[in-house]
Amino acid sequence: MKTNIKYLVILAVTVFASCTKQLDIVPEGSPSAQNFWKTKEDAIKAEGGMYEKYNEEDFYGRGMFWFINASDDMVTGRNKPEADNIKNFNRTYIGGGYTESQWSMRYAIIKRANDIISNVPGIAMDDNLKKQIIGDAYFNAGLVYFQLAANYGNDKAGIPIVMPESDASVAVPRAKNVAENYDYIISLFLKAADNLPNFTAMATTDYGKAHKTAAWAYLSKVYLYKKDYANAAKYADMVINSGQHNLLSNFVDVFKASNNWSKEYIWSVVCTPNGGGTGWGSKLPGVMLTNKAWGIYNGWGYYLPTKELFDSYETSDLRR
Repeated sequence: MKTNIKYLVILAVTVFASCTKQLDIVPEGSPSAQNFWKTKEDAIKAEGGMYEKYNEEDFYGRGMFWFINASDDMVTGRNKPEADNIKNFNRTYIGGGYTESQWSMRYAIIKRANDIISNVPGIAMDDNLKKQIIGDAYFNAGLVYFQLAANYGNDKAGIPIVMPESDASVAVPRAKNVAENYDYIISLFLKAADNLPNFTAMATTDYGKAHKTAAWAYLSKVYLYKKDYANAAKYADMVINSGQHNLLSNFVDVFKASNNWSKEYIWSVVCTPNGGGTGWGSKLPGVMLTNKAWGIYNGWGYYLPTKELFDSYETSDLRR
């Protein structure tokens, strides 16, 4: 009997030891902090992940465009709580759907960019590719921070600045004002410009990713919002004099798909329409067109001019 008990104890210890070893195995099915950030391919996948949300309907699809309803002489055109409350400057409206997600989606991109900034420097890979990916992360973080700061920040309070080294378990307070946000955003775009190549040096498969003069262009824009006009002019001149860009001779040609990567191109989000659902790209034309059959977009008639704006144009004006 004692012998049997001894064997049972040995068997139990062996089984539990085996289970412990199995439980200690790093999951291999899905990426995690333990099994990711090891190879060049991991860095490339992480870079692509930053761009994933741009193609969602709530982002550049039509989400952020509801805010233009607060800017000028326009009416919603049909029932839409998000648009109506923005138009009416309803500060007690929390919202949902398109408007509420603008905040969370941008901080998700910031998290992905911060992960790249923290982890890619330690990966053994080609130095030029590493610099480009890190620069892309600084650029995308700067881009969405700028969108957040311009929409939600003011002189009384800015938006939370979540740095790569920030503790995710600790709540981040709002910056003291939007100027503090702009200073941080400028630092991100400066680092982006230092790491990124020129557009003409990029492979065609990388078109749509950030590059040096795109970072300079956004630096100019941020300085303009900050009312630092000298630096705004400085970085605008750097773009103009870079030899990378020029205006097309015919303004109409700017809007042709064949000129997406023309000499006038600086940077834009690349979206490939797939005919429905996620991946439509910008739906702004469909949102603004009057409600009738136009082809791929039937028109929702959300953004319509006020009667006063319409009447302000002369009757012979073709834009009327």
